[in-house]
Amino acid sequence: MPTFSIILATRDRPVLFRDALNSVIAQTQTDTEIIVVNDGSAAEHHEAYEQALAAATTAIGNLRIRPFQLVRRPHGHGQSYALNYGVAQARGDFLCFLDDDDRWIDTEHLQRASEILQEADARGAPIDLYMTNQLAFRRGRQLPGPIWLEALAAQCRSRGHSPCARGTYSVTVPELMAAGGFCHINCLVVPRALYEDVAGMDEGIRWECDRDLFLRVADRARRIVHHPQVVSRHEVPEPGRTLSMTTQLPMLEKRRYQLQVLDKAALFARHPAIRAHGRQHKGHTLKKITEELARSGRWKSAVFYAREALGIAPTFKWTLFTSYCQVRQWARAGE
Repeated sequence: MPTFSIILATRDRPVLFRDALNSVIAQTQTDTEIIVVNDGSAAEHHEAYEQALAAATTAIGNLRIRPFQLVRRPHGHGQSYALNYGVAQARGDFLCFLDDDDRWIDTEHLQRASEILQEADARGAPIDLYMTNQLAFRRGRQLPGPIWLEALAAQCRSRGHSPCARGTYSVTVPELMAAGGFCHINCLVVPRALYEDVAGMDEGIRWECDRDLFLRVADRARRIVHHPQVVSRHEVPEPGRTLSMTTQLPMLEKRRYQLQVLDKAALFARHPAIRAHGRQHKGHTLKKITEELARSGRWKSAVFYAREALGIAPTFKWTLFTSYCQVRQWARAGE
């Protein structure tokens, strides 16, 4: 029977962490361990974290929760480092992750995954990547999708695919790249050996690091399956708050990390569909950077990135916008 290690990294959010942890211990699958990595939370939060851990330990016993405390740094070690640290302590065959401001809403998630993985092994067709779905909410209201892989099952059916064991769909890398989104880390189950084979999370990336991991494990996986069940609830951070990795970074800094993710995919992926995905989405990101620069009146930089985008994703409309940026740059230079 497969065993699971659930890695839950957290920083300065004990109330949200408590809810996330409770959603993990509510799972019916018992052959698991929960590794909590506290990325240097401030001293004012220590008592609340201790209370949350004590309550969870009382509920399920000491052996299943293993907390670790990292030294405090001004901006933390980052999600990638914290998760890699947790994985280094892991004992399970498969790794699962949960953001500390989200929660699993399907108590059967790991039990179902365990049975599907076990049955696949018995048939001699082991699964390298198991993916599910989640929903996004902001201020208690569900956001319209699809955002991640909500449309993938319907796309599989439209191609004539029938569901396999327990409602899963076997998917190819090209089908995955055509899905319009990626598997959020809350919904990913990956063998520890595969995670280690791709060297885990990239610790130099602080935004879309989960997308980067998804692309790299998908590139190496021999068999990928998707179960359309919604297993988690993702709370989209408020743009004006600084409590999360997403909101504390300015938009241009986020786009820089996004370019790094896409360049890696375009340059290093083994699968041509992932390389094409990297090139295509890099063009989109360059256009977003150009628009941000134009809004702030940085016309010289806007022209540079507009031309970069034009070389990757040329369109008549973008040619006109590039020319507009050039005219604004000349006008600024003549003032």
